[in-house]
Amino acid sequence: MSRRRCPPGAGPSGPRRVGGWLLLAGAVLLLVSLALTWSRQFPPGVLRVPGIRVALAGVPRDANAWEVYSVADVLLAALAVTLAATALAGAGRGRWLVAVALGVAAAFVAHALSVPPTSGVDVVLPGGARSLRSLAATGPGEVVALVALGLAGAGLCLSSIRVRHHR
Repeated sequence: MSRRRCPPGAGPSGPRRVGGWLLLAGAVLLLVSLALTWSRQFPPGVLRVPGIRVALAGVPRDANAWEVYSVADVLLAALAVTLAATALAGAGRGRWLVAVALGVAAAFVAHALSVPPTSGVDVVLPGGARSLRSLAATGPGEVVALVALGLAGAGLCLSSIRVRHHR
């Protein structure tokens, strides 16, 4: 009985196939997360304060990642495209770069989850008579992004497993 590795051109099987699907699911979910709310600017009760709507003119109430960030959103979208490409074509020796990018993205999203992007911003009502401390809170976007990065990380690990065929 001799052991033989799968030829390089053969399609993935077992854990590698599951890993590819997890990578692809993580990529799609990461893109979806960018369109979800990442920062709830003010709870509904605050909007009932007289004059607050004027002070908040032009500020999105429930901002998504595209509205909150100027560079991080683009980098997360690029990572999602990279994850999809890795799932479809494989990364070969570049898997470690994808793993590092996943780690950096997970650290960023975990930080965004613990500290809402617009926390600490004060709002001064027209006339300067009253001001409100921002009550910003995170939204579901960060949680979905973390789940997506976790799926992609698991997929990257599984897709790296080399399966040997026995004859």
